[in-house]
Amino acid sequence: MRRSPAGVVAVGVLVGLAAWPSATRAGVWVTLAAGLPGGSTPTSDSEFWFDSPHAPPLVALDKLAGGTTAQATTGGGKVFFGGDGTPVLLNLADGSAYVASGTPPAAATSRGPNGGGAGTPASAAPVAGGTAPSTAALLGVTLAQPDAAGARGLTASVTDPTGTVLGTGHVTIPADGWWVLGLTPGTKTTPNTGGTGGGGGTGGTPDAEDIENPDPPPGGRPVVAPEPATLVLVGFGGVAASAWRRARRVKLL
Repeated sequence: MRRSPAGVVAVGVLVGLAAWPSATRAGVWVTLAAGLPGGSTPTSDSEFWFDSPHAPPLVALDKLAGGTTAQATTGGGKVFFGGDGTPVLLNLADGSAYVASGTPPAAATSRGPNGGGAGTPASAAPVAGGTAPSTAALLGVTLAQPDAAGARGLTASVTDPTGTVLGTGHVTIPADGWWVLGLTPGTKTTPNTGGTGGGGGTGGTPDAEDIENPDPPPGGRPVVAPEPATLVLVGFGGVAASAWRRARRVKLL
C-alpha cells in the first residue's frame, strides 16, 4: 500500500514534538544562608538546583555531621534531630521545607531561590529515623571545625540513590551564628544569582554567556536544533503542498 506523503510528514511532526525536551524541568532548589547572632541579613548565602529523581520529590537528609543539632520544618510540623537522628524524610509534593540551626530570622526561614519567597510550606510533616525510601534524593550537611575567629564552613550536597552528586553548595557561618537550608520545588529556569559572602554552588542555572555561546561539540560547529514551532510549520507546509499536488492532478484530468 502506497502511503500518502502528507500522512508521513504529519506523523513525523507528531513524533518529533513528542520527543522534544521540555524547556523547563521539575526539580528542587536548595538555598543556603547564614548570619550573625540576632542578625536579620545573611552574611553568606548560595543556592543550587537539582533534578528530582522521582515525583513527588522526596528528600532524605541522611547526614548531619559536625557535632550540631538542627530543626526540620514544614507546614505539617517540625522535628529536632542530631547526627544520630537521621535520616529525616521531607516530602515536597505540595510545598517547601527548611532545615535550620541557631536562631534564624523569619525572613531567612521563608527564603527561596534568588532571595524570593519559598512559597507554601509542604503539608506533610518531617519524619525522623527509619529508612530512607529508594526513591528519595539524599541530602548531606557537614559543618567544618571552627576557625580562629569561630566561623565554620557548611557544605550541603545532594546525591541520587546511586551516589551520583546532583548539586552542592557552601556557606560560612559566623561564630555562634545561625544557618538555614531551604528546599523549594521549582524549575531550572528560576533565576540564580550565585550567592554572596563566601557562598557558591553547583548544579544551578547556567550563566547567560553559557546559554548564548555554548561550547561547540568536538570536531565541528555546534548543532542547532530546530524549534518545535519550526517543526510544526514544516509539517503543515508539507501537508499543504501534498494537497495542492493532488488538486492539480485532478484538474489536469
